[in-house]
Amino acid sequence: MSDEEKIVDVSQLPEDPFKMPPPYWRSGGAIFHVQESLEVLLHLLEKLIGVHDETELSLEEYYQKHPEPSDEESDDSEFADICDALWELEHRVKLKCEVAVLMSAIEAEDSINRFCVYNLSKHIAEPIETLSPPEKLIVASAVLGQPSPKGKDVFESIRKLSAWRNAFAHGHCVDRPTKSLRHNHLISPSEYPGIPSSLGSVKELVGGFTKVSDYLKSISKNPYTSGESADVEEIRSKVRALNRYRFVGNNYAYSIEVTKA
Repeated sequence: MSDEEKIVDVSQLPEDPFKMPPPYWRSGGAIFHVQESLEVLLHLLEKLIGVHDETELSLEEYYQKHPEPSDEESDDSEFADICDALWELEHRVKLKCEVAVLMSAIEAEDSINRFCVYNLSKHIAEPIETLSPPEKLIVASAVLGQPSPKGKDVFESIRKLSAWRNAFAHGHCVDRPTKSLRHNHLISPSEYPGIPSSLGSVKELVGGFTKVSDYLKSISKNPYTSGESADVEEIRSKVRALNRYRFVGNNYAYSIEVTKA
């Protein structure tokens, strides 16, 4: 496109979404963070298996030497030395889980926004910009003559992604209700988040992002938003790889099972 043809003002854009010229949608790039987080996460899980097994063996020897809990109030440096590598690795896994979910929520909203701009009239797309992602999905579906997505997997997916993102962005604990600061931050949960629950959230919520993407593609009237996305397919493939990992136990004590690809 020559300098003379470049779009430099919103007044140059057509009201008809099907006549939108290139250059096309400029994304914020959240999807690349999702891809990178999942890639690192898979490498960390491979490493976790060996570190977890070594830690379990060392703890067996430790408990043979110390069958009864110590009455001393001082820190048990021997126990900490045994678990330190595992704790550090678990922390890194949980951080990548949070990045993957947060960026999936952001990318899901970006996908809905792009869909609205390319499939709905400007007079509909612009007034609904301030709605939440679940609300936008309902409006967009109705305008295109589709049944309401409420009650369907895709709606639950975007609802949960948006709720997680909002809780995290406002500094709340994502595993606790957010009805009040006291309830969220001062009441201890029955079980604190760990590797099993963190990976479970990634599988559900990042997988939910792919459901949102699939739904938008299926109801799109504009070829620009109805085609396959190599980036989404890469994420789908990585989620399938994550599903090979199964954690038996709870967030404090677990074993790891890996199925064949």
